[in-house]
Amino acid sequence: MGSLSFAKTSSFFFPKPANAYSLNYRLSQDGRADAVFRTFREVNIAQGETANLPPETNSVVAEVVQSVQQEFTNRSYTDSATPFSKRLGNVDNPLWGRQRNERLGPNPGFGTIQVVNNFVSPIAFTGSTTAGVDRGMQVLGGDEHLDALELDGALVPTRNRFEDWGTWDGDVDPNTGEYLGPSSITSYETRFGSVTRLYTVKEPGPGGFAEILFIIDGGRRVKANLNIRVDFS
Repeated sequence: MGSLSFAKTSSFFFPKPANAYSLNYRLSQDGRADAVFRTFREVNIAQGETANLPPETNSVVAEVVQSVQQEFTNRSYTDSATPFSKRLGNVDNPLWGRQRNERLGPNPGFGTIQVVNNFVSPIAFTGSTTAGVDRGMQVLGGDEHLDALELDGALVPTRNRFEDWGTWDGDVDPNTGEYLGPSSITSYETRFGSVTRLYTVKEPGPGGFAEILFIIDGGRRVKANLNIRVDFS
């Protein structure tokens, strides 16, 4: 009797179980910057396309965006540039994409910015992180009916400077280009919690495949584990 009463009146929180999904990702079809950008548009995170940064964008934001643009260029993300878009309708929080063509297929990269306490920091994510965000937007928006603000809060990097320059060949030193191995891992903060991404090449080379484990921990709002098979071109 006492234990039943305690359970009813306690403030114990039982964590939301993570939903698990198994998904496919074909580089030649899904791994293009324009395809991922279309997903951003369909879930309404990206809104109001403009060919260039809008003139009303403040100078600090413009400077940080230009630094990300230059980094994309330095790392050969120069193909299939998407238009700039207002992220969630905010002209001072743009979202845009670039693409690098690798031997295994296109590698889509996306840039945005984060403003915290009036400090603007750059964010860039590519390769398997982009694939995880793309599939996460589709699954959580479709099956779990998350709206644009919730998808942004659960998936898009925030709160700290985050740059992930992944390749489909595996882990490469971002500074030297040295190959470090067939697996790579990263994690980043989101507005709701965090995301952890593990990428592993299973069969290297054209015609092979890799796997992404994308662990979304959105606190009490959403938890999901995405197992994504990446088929190389």
